[in-house]
Amino acid sequence: MKGLITDGKGNVLLKDDIPKPDIGDYDALVQTVGCGICNGTELKIIDGHLKGFSTYPAVLGHEAVGRVIETGKRVKNYKVGDLVLRPGLCNNDKYYSLWGGFAEFTTVADCMSMEEDGIAVEDVSLKSRIVVPSFVNEIEAPMLITLEEIYSAAKRLGVREDMRIVIMGCGPVGIAMANFCKILGAKFILLGGHHEARMTKALEVGADVVVNTHKEDIVEKVHKYMGAADLYIDAVGNGNTLSQGLRCIKPGGTIGIYGIGLKNDQMIDWEHSDYSWKIHSVQWPDYSHLITIQKDVLNYVKEGMVNLSDYVTHKIPIEHYEDGFELIRKRQGLKIVLTF
Repeated sequence: MKGLITDGKGNVLLKDDIPKPDIGDYDALVQTVGCGICNGTELKIIDGHLKGFSTYPAVLGHEAVGRVIETGKRVKNYKVGDLVLRPGLCNNDKYYSLWGGFAEFTTVADCMSMEEDGIAVEDVSLKSRIVVPSFVNEIEAPMLITLEEIYSAAKRLGVREDMRIVIMGCGPVGIAMANFCKILGAKFILLGGHHEARMTKALEVGADVVVNTHKEDIVEKVHKYMGAADLYIDAVGNGNTLSQGLRCIKPGGTIGIYGIGLKNDQMIDWEHSDYSWKIHSVQWPDYSHLITIQKDVLNYVKEGMVNLSDYVTHKIPIEHYEDGFELIRKRQGLKIVLTF
């Protein structure tokens, strides 16, 4: 079957020699409809720079959706035709799997049936592979995965009513974080970035003020509009933004880190910070929490409080995958979905 392979040296290839997965009694075989390119982890995996991941060559993709086409004999909670979230691949004799969503066929496990039969499900992430309701556009559905992770992160950071929040970054994460902070009742949201169209979108979905960080001093703007922030969220993954954040938050405030990419050579300016503050990293999904908020995210989409079309800017056939990755590298799209 076909799919996208990376060698971890900057190369991505569309191959047609990936072994098609077999299914067990508790598995469903899924034909992939589309898979989103993750602006953060995907590029780092391709370049071999994501810590903890070093198995190559590997099948890419962790933002897939697909239709169930076959079920194992013990499967009760998936049926043929269901659109499912986060199907993936296991390692095989030819390729490793870095989730494997960019493959023509993938699988999901019926965790509920396994547990009913006394089989423990140790990987909690498998429980997040839910059936997508019919009101969700199937090509835009991969964005649900990003939204779930961001909403879960916002809740874990303690976003609540009356908070003053600064978000650094105007990619899909930063924009969606503004969207959810507004839904959760934040008193004032200031977002920093330097792409005008993206900052305009942030204003549309939740930000009260945007600051072009290439032209304006975000620290001065924070002091002007809110005095000091309760929470500063780094949606970029850059040590320089953390130095800014320390000058933005109030005594006892929190620096929240979502963006992946902090490096040892990125010096942080500690001297201008208060003596009391907290740092809270939510760089990786906590699936035990994420599975508790999936229905909330779906309800926000159903009620029109979150619009998937605000984020999915391009839908590109898998054969033209290079165009999709180029759009990401040039920051010319938000969520790019490659279709099968």
